[in-house]
Amino acid sequence: MKLPLVAGAAVLAGIAISQAWHLAVPVVSRKTSAQAIPISVSVAIVERRDLPILIKASGRAEAKASVTVKSRLDGQVAAILFMEGKAVSKGQVLLRMDPAPSAANLRQTKALVARDEAQLEKFVNDFQRNTELFDQGFISKSGLGQSEADMHAARATLKADQANVDLARLQLEFTNVVSPVNGVAGAALLPAGGAARANDTALVVVNQVQPIYISFSVPEIELVRLKHAMAKGVVSVTTSVLGSAADLTGQLVFIDNAVDPTTGAILAKASFANDKGELTPGQFSVVKIPVDRMSNAIVVPTMAVEGGLNGPFVFVMKPDSTVEIRQISVAAEVDGLSAVSSGLAPGERVVTAGQAHLRAGSQVSLASAPSSGSLRSP
Repeated sequence: MKLPLVAGAAVLAGIAISQAWHLAVPVVSRKTSAQAIPISVSVAIVERRDLPILIKASGRAEAKASVTVKSRLDGQVAAILFMEGKAVSKGQVLLRMDPAPSAANLRQTKALVARDEAQLEKFVNDFQRNTELFDQGFISKSGLGQSEADMHAARATLKADQANVDLARLQLEFTNVVSPVNGVAGAALLPAGGAARANDTALVVVNQVQPIYISFSVPEIELVRLKHAMAKGVVSVTTSVLGSAADLTGQLVFIDNAVDPTTGAILAKASFANDKGELTPGQFSVVKIPVDRMSNAIVVPTMAVEGGLNGPFVFVMKPDSTVEIRQISVAAEVDGLSAVSSGLAPGERVVTAGQAHLRAGSQVSLASAPSSGSLRSP
């Protein structure tokens, strides 16, 4: 009875060994095949070129002038004559106050002037007549003096009332509320029919946005380089905003006279023409200020640089389509580019995408044609 059991066990063991051997062959084959497939990567060509040294900062756009327009007389708003959010020009009538009270006051002062002119004419005639009577001895010298005084008083009263006419005419002109600057009007702050107090009630805010400023803070460690650049002449500034297809170019116009001790930064402003209205007050932007230039720097895209225990390194693609790890020294990083002071030579190819799957000696293939190191992405 034991012999059949032993024979059966031997047969089962043989079958298991046979199946394991047959299964092992394709496993080894698949592993070998996987190792033979090159890893797809993107590369950039190391190049030598001049590289600007930039100061980057975050800023906010602000109007060159922001004017709160107010009425210069008491009264009701009769009409709103501007379009909210649209451009307005200096001197343009924005609102009209009720002109009836001012017009009535002007007519009243004109009537007073007419009365004064009539009285003055009477006193002038009286003085001329009394002068003749004084020469004939019919009136006293004091009587003639009183006549002359009445004439001068009437002339002064006329001048005062003429001034009141000018003031009343000016008050009537003030019923047309005009824009003090070229700019963009905001929302109407008082509806038609609303009552305004002179020099108190805000009617609309006009922002002057051509040109426009962007204010930003610069770390005090960069202040020396910034002043050095300003000493050479006009310092250009570029800015980019969300949704803008291209950077805008302006110039540095202001550096504050003191560093903020709480932040260790100093306030600066750049002016931009803003001809097409790309910038709006309060808008966030990123500014870049070129303060120096590295000549003949060896440049690679920053995305090619990896960080390791021994410092930064790159994967260099060799002529046999394998990669090697190369330790490098980075002198500066500017706008997506890294200036390398050692470890690379112009013309070499560095991997910019796919590094996560690489190790020294990995076989690679190009996902796309090699790009120049001056490009941010291959």
